[in-house]
Amino acid sequence: MKNHLLENKNALIFGAKGALGQKVAMAFKTYGANTFLSDINVEDGIEETDLGEIRRVDTLNEEEVNGYFSWFDRENVPVDIVINLSASNPAEYNHGKPALDVSLEQFLIPLKTTTANQFVTAKAAFPIMSKKKSGVIIFMTSTLAKVGSPWSAALTASHAATEGLVKSLATEWGSEGVRVIGVRSEAMPDSPTIDYTFTTMGANMGLSREEMQGYIEEQKTALKRLPTTKDTAEVVVLAASDLAGYMTGTILNHSGGHILE
Repeated sequence: MKNHLLENKNALIFGAKGALGQKVAMAFKTYGANTFLSDINVEDGIEETDLGEIRRVDTLNEEEVNGYFSWFDRENVPVDIVINLSASNPAEYNHGKPALDVSLEQFLIPLKTTTANQFVTAKAAFPIMSKKKSGVIIFMTSTLAKVGSPWSAALTASHAATEGLVKSLATEWGSEGVRVIGVRSEAMPDSPTIDYTFTTMGANMGLSREEMQGYIEEQKTALKRLPTTKDTAEVVVLAASDLAGYMTGTILNHSGGHILE
């Protein structure tokens, strides 16, 4: 049976080919949304997939992003939900390595690819959403934004900055009917980023990848388990829905009790 929680909502998902992006796209479809998918890793501009058509959009290219949104404006197609799940390879910024091994250039990579790119798509979405005084922009962060994790200087700074950005934009745009909300997830072992992270950080502690995951589950989470990308996608659905219609400027704490607040 189809769930109608997001029925008649138009949802734009950037980074739709990633592990979480695919699950969010599937969840949005399941809950009745019309999905518009894009990703930078698309050949020839458009790709047909089981999830539907995916267009190529570089979310660090403001001109390209603005051009993408201009179609919705011209065609008078409402933009109800925007989420940007684009990211970069954690090896590029030495994630899992000591801070002294991270160059300034590397340190800035996630600030661009997981914070600035979300700002770019949010900024492009706001003028369209504000015209009808309605819409929600969802930002993704992780528990790194709140906990003092070693060997993760660049991504920690990026996710903490993203949560600050959520508060700033929510305050600025709330009067125009636009909600800005974040989802802070615990590590998702079925994503390539976390697989890499557990392997690299585990090596720092003399643990295998599987032992590292077990350590996090047992020592860091109250529920003694980690979420799947599907679990996190369900929380994104909640954030996007009218059930969270009075929530803005806050972060949904999807940490399994790793963060208690």
